[in-house]
Amino acid sequence: MHARARPRSTFNVQRSTFFLLAFPALLALPARAQVAAGTVLDEVVAVVADEPVLASEVTALAATVAEGGEVTDEVWSRALDEIVAQLVLIARAQQDTTIVVTEDQVDQQLDARIAQLARQAGGQAQLEAYYGMPVEEIRVRFRDDVRRQLLAQQYQSRRLREVTITPSEVRAWFATIPEDQVPEVPELVRVAHVVKAPAPSEAAREAARTLAEALRDSVLAGQATIEDLARRHTDDRASAARGGLYENVNVRDLVPEFGIVAGTLEPGGLSQVFETTFGYHVMRLNARQGDVISFNHILIQVDADDLDPADAIAALTVLRDSVVVHGVPFEAIARRHSEDPYSAGRGGYLADEAGSRDLQLDLLGQDWQATLDTLDVGEVSMPAAVALTDGSPAWHIVLLQRRTPPHRLSPDSDYALLSQYALRDKQARVLNEWVRDLRRTVYVEIKTDRYVGERESG
Repeated sequence: MHARARPRSTFNVQRSTFFLLAFPALLALPARAQVAAGTVLDEVVAVVADEPVLASEVTALAATVAEGGEVTDEVWSRALDEIVAQLVLIARAQQDTTIVVTEDQVDQQLDARIAQLARQAGGQAQLEAYYGMPVEEIRVRFRDDVRRQLLAQQYQSRRLREVTITPSEVRAWFATIPEDQVPEVPELVRVAHVVKAPAPSEAAREAARTLAEALRDSVLAGQATIEDLARRHTDDRASAARGGLYENVNVRDLVPEFGIVAGTLEPGGLSQVFETTFGYHVMRLNARQGDVISFNHILIQVDADDLDPADAIAALTVLRDSVVVHGVPFEAIARRHSEDPYSAGRGGYLADEAGSRDLQLDLLGQDWQATLDTLDVGEVSMPAAVALTDGSPAWHIVLLQRRTPPHRLSPDSDYALLSQYALRDKQARVLNEWVRDLRRTVYVEIKTDRYVGERESG
C-alpha cells in the first residue's frame, strides 16, 4: 500500500504530466467531454515527426484535466501541448539505441494499466463493453503505445536524475507562498503492517486442478492443441496470444517447479498437472539446450474470490501476541512473516512514492481509517481486512507509530514534505525547458486554428 501525502493547498504548484507520461486512453477511461454542436472530433490537429495527433485524443485529455469544467481553448491547447511533448520525447527516445525495453516490462505495464482501467470501469466485463472488444484485443491495441511510453520514461528519467534541490532552495520556494495562502497539512500518520493473504478454499483449488486436468486430457486425446487451449483458457496473459509459448528461457529465471518438471520431460513431452504459486499448469517441453528451454504451457489460477481467511487471521493473531505479549520487535516480525513485498523489507513501514513515511490519513482508504481509529500511538491492531496496492484482498495487523494532527505548513515541522514539493516544482520547470529545447529538434506542425499556444517547429 502506497499513499501520497500532500497538503490541501490554495496556491498553485507548476504542473506537468511529464511525470506520468501516459496516453489518455491508458491513463484513465476517456472523459465524456462537452463539445459544441458541429465540432469535428477526429481531424488531425498536429503532426509530431510522422505521428498524427487526433482532435479526439486532445479533447479526451482536456476533459480529464478540466475535471467536469468547461474545456476552453486554453485548456484544450494545453492538452495538445502535453501530447505533443509526449510524442517529442518518444521520438527522441526511439533514436537512443542505449535504451532497451523488454517484452516483460511491456507485459507488466500493460497488466497494471488494464487492471487500473478495469477498476475504473467497474470490472473487466464493463471495460470490454466500453471499448467494444475483449481484453486481449485491448492489450494488442495498446501494446505499442505502452512500449513507446516506457522508452520515453527511461529517456526522461535520465534527465530527472540530474535534478536535485538544496535546503536553501526549499526555503526559498516556501518563501514564494503568500502568507495568507500557506496551506493546512491534514492529519498524517506513520504506520507499519504485517500482511497475510487468505488462502483459496479447497473447493476453489479443486476446481482449478480439475479444469487443468481436463485440458491436459483434451491435448492427449488429440481433441485440441495446447496452443489452441492456451489461447482460450490460460490465465497467463503474457503468453495467451502466443498460445502459451515461451522460447529460450533459462530455467533459473523460472519458479523452481518449472525446472523440476522440465527436467523430467523429453522434447515434445506433455507434463502432468503441477502446481506453483501462480496456480496449476500443464507444460509441453519443445526444446532443451543445457539450462535453456522452450515450452508451451497453460496456467489455470485458483479463483481469488473464493477465499478462506481463517488461517491468515490465526497466523496474524499469533504474530500480534509475539509483539504485544512477548515484546518481539514489530519490524522483525514484518521482515520475516509479512507477505506484502512493498513493505516487508522495510520492517512493515509504509511510505509514499517519494519515500516519506508521513502519510495523509484520508488518502489511506476506509479499511485503513477504520483500523487506525481504534488505535493509540504505539498500539497494534487486531487482524483486519485490507485491500493491497494491486487490489488483492488480504488481512493484516497494524502498528500506529505516530499521529500528527492537522497543522499549518511549516519548514521546521514539515521540511521533508516541503522538499518533495519544491523538488517536483523544480523538476517540472527543468523538464518543461528541456522538452521545449527537444521540440526544436523534432518536426512539429500544429494544424488547427483552435490552438492558442506557440507554433514553433523543428
